[in-house]
Formats: sequence, C-alpha cells, structure tokens
Amino acid sequence: MIPAIKRMLSRAPEVSEPAAQSKPEAQSAPRVHSLRDNYHLSQAQHAYCISLIDRIEHLYQSAPKYIESMGLDRALFFPGNEWTDIVPITGVKFRRAFDDIDYLRLMAPFAGFYLAFLDRLDRRLHEEPWDEELLSRMRQDGVSDDLVGLLQERVDPVIRLGACIDVGGGVSSCADEYARHIHNVPQKYRVRTPRMFGEIGLDIGGVLVNPDVVLCQSRINGMIAAGVFDKLDSDLERRGRIRVLEIGGGYGPLGQALKSIYKDRLEYVAVDLPSILYYPSIYLSTLANGVDCHVLLAGDAVPDRFNYLFVANYLLEEFGNQLGPVDLALNAMSFPEMSVDQVKYYAQFLRRVLRPDGVVFDENAAIKPHHTDSKEIFSTFFPFRKRVSSEVVMTKNWCQDVWSGCYVPEIFDCSDASLLK
Repeated sequence: MIPAIKRMLSRAPEVSEPAAQSKPEAQSAPRVHSLRDNYHLSQAQHAYCISLIDRIEHLYQSAPKYIESMGLDRALFFPGNEWTDIVPITGVKFRRAFDDIDYLRLMAPFAGFYLAFLDRLDRRLHEEPWDEELLSRMRQDGVSDDLVGLLQERVDPVIRLGACIDVGGGVSSCADEYARHIHNVPQKYRVRTPRMFGEIGLDIGGVLVNPDVVLCQSRINGMIAAGVFDKLDSDLERRGRIRVLEIGGGYGPLGQALKSIYKDRLEYVAVDLPSILYYPSIYLSTLANGVDCHVLLAGDAVPDRFNYLFVANYLLEEFGNQLGPVDLALNAMSFPEMSVDQVKYYAQFLRRVLRPDGVVFDENAAIKPHHTDSKEIFSTFFPFRKRVSSEVVMTKNWCQDVWSGCYVPEIFDCSDASLLK
C-alpha cells in the first residue's frame, strides 16, 4: 500500500478561519510518549489481524469483477476525483509483517500529519536531510525494529511538537493547541488515544497528545456545540442503542472516540474503499479485542448487533437498508475529494438509511479548485441545516454543519449557550 500512502502525503493541509476564542495558559513542559513506550501486539492479536487482512484483500481483489457482474457504475464505486491518483484499482500489496501492523499508525497519514516524523510532508516545519532516506526505506521495506530505533534517535517529540501546523492552519505548540481544545470540554468528551500501534506524542494530564488527537477533539467539540450528543443521549433513552455510520473515517480515530463515550451502547459502521478499510478494521477491531467486529464480504448476512462493521463502498447496494436505521452519519474532509456524482450517491444513500430524525455531522470545505462543493449537494437532499459554531469550546466554526430531513429539537433548539448549563 506504500504508493498510495506516498500520494496521500501530497494532499493540501486543512486551512480554516477559526473565530477568536479564549486561550487558557499553556501547560508546563509535558513528558514524552515515545515509540518505545507503546504496548505491543500479542502473537494472538497479530494472527487475528492477519485474518482481517485476508478478508480486506479479498474485498479489494474482488471489487472489479463484482462491480462489472452486478452492473454497477464504475464511476461511482472506483476511486474518483482526488482519490483516482491515490488508490489504485489493482496491484495494492497489503503488509502483514508483525512490525508493519504493530506500528500501523506510522503509515496512516490520513489527515496529512505524518506521525513517523511528527510533521506534515506537504508543509514542512522540521525538514532534515535524512528524511527522504528513511521514507524510502519505509516505503520499500515497511517498518522494522531498526527503523524504529532510528526514528526514536532522530525525531525529538519535544522539538517537533513544539511547533506544529495547527487545526486553523497556523503554527502552534501541540501542548497549547491541545489546551485550547479541551478548555470547557467535560472530561467524558476528551479524546483518549490508545498507546498502541506506534503512537507518539506528549503526555499531558495522563493523555497522549499529538496533532491527530487535537484534530479528533475538534470534531468531538463540534458535535458538543451542535447538540449532537444531546440527540444521541435522547436516542439512547428511547431505544437503548445508537448506530453511527462514517464514510471515509481514515484509520478510525473518531469511531474510537465515540466508542469511548458510549461503550457497547454504540454500533459503528465504517464505509470506505476496500483497500483503505485495512486501517480501521485492524485498529478498531484490535482495540475491541475482536468482539462483535465484522468485515463484510459479498453474500454475508448483516448481524443484528455488533460493535464494529466494516463495509466496502461497492457493497452498499447489496446491503442497503440492512445497515440502518442510522442515528448519526459522519464525514470529515473526504466528500470534497470525491466526484460530484459520488457525493450525490452518498447523500441519497444517507437519506435512505438514516432514521426519520437521524442527522449527518459534516466537516467539509472545497479548498482546492478540483474539490467538489459537497455543501451545495447536501442542501438539495437535506432541507434542515445547522452551521456549527461556538464561543465556548474550540471548533472549526467555518466548515462544520449538521444536516437532517426534519426538524430535530435537540439540534436546532440548541444554541452555544446551552454548553454552559
């Protein structure tokens, strides 16, 4: 999968225009959580991950023939727009070695931040002459214990996380950016990142922090400000369980964060291109100890109850309404990278599987000339829209929205002031 990862690194960083908000004082210099501090997979867990990879590889290799035999539109289900050059239709090799899986996060720069170097590669702040050598080794040979030693020796988290591209597109210390993002946020909604899969960061108040963690926190904060959690709490009171479906969730941080909040009362469906499912299926299923985690193949039955369900995009027509009813759908910064027709397809699909009072939390913007205006498309399918903003918690005020097919009181009756209750 290395060529695809290489192309992912060239994607533009997210640039925002955050509203002025209160800035708490920066915390004192935190401890470092290094690569060597991670908990490692057991041999049994590695074997389990191999079984997941077998299914993901089958999904990937079966896609062209399945799409043709079922008469599906190739333009809808093969990678489109920006993803055309990121994910090849054939030829992807899925890494299975222990170290490649044990350090999975080092090769998963979905939001543009490259954890191995604690830097973005499209907007470098800490460029070194040996970077390309190590990148070349990782792309060719994968992750090895020797390479981990070199990264541990050469990449200083204190220095590199002292100046990062922040959520707003500026430069901040990761500690200061994290402090801004947890200000006024109740403890139960603060993102906690597992210390596995090669995580690196600062240890702040007992929590591992890096820019990926801060980005996930900004999305949780948007849901707080929008009343999404009030709605989910109400759904739980009425039905006892909630179902969340995310399209294009990267390696799975938002799914993990929501699971940490709602535990086994939340069912999470990840929909993505088959080769990309490699990452969240390994990450989320391992963290759940494999309990009620399913990678669906063509012809499988959809379980009535589950923790995590991983669904290739081209199987949506087969499984259809069996994936619903959905209480909350999510997409963050991938709809604009798709084609117009693909975004329309997903909007139609979500209208079909959402409950009558289900909502979509959407964090997207057409930043580059080739990007699709997903907001314009969604406005033709969902009559109710709430533009998320907050002066209480740090959010991405400029690009977060909630959409629904009807008036949902927990969402539309809610104002930022309700955060103060």
